[in-house]
Amino acid sequence: MGDFVGTAVIAELWDCEQSTITKWCREGKIVGAEQDRVNSPWRIPADAKCPTERKRKGKEGINDGRKNPCKK
Repeated sequence: MGDFVGTAVIAELWDCEQSTITKWCREGKIVGAEQDRVNSPWRIPADAKCPTERKRKGKEGINDGRKNPCKK
C-alpha cells in the first residue's frame, strides 16, 4: 500500500487552490485518488502527477499557449 496525502498537501505541492484539487478528484483527473464515501476526505497518492502538465510544444518550441491552473 502506497503513501497517500490530502487535497491540502497536494494543493501546496502543485501551487494551486484546494478546491481545484477536489474538483479534479471528483472528475477522475488525478490517477489513484480515492474516497471511502461521498463527503469524506480524498486520499491522493503522494507521487501523483498534476493533470495539467503539458508536454506538447509548438513549432517555435513554446507551450501550446494554455495557462496551467496549478501555477499562480
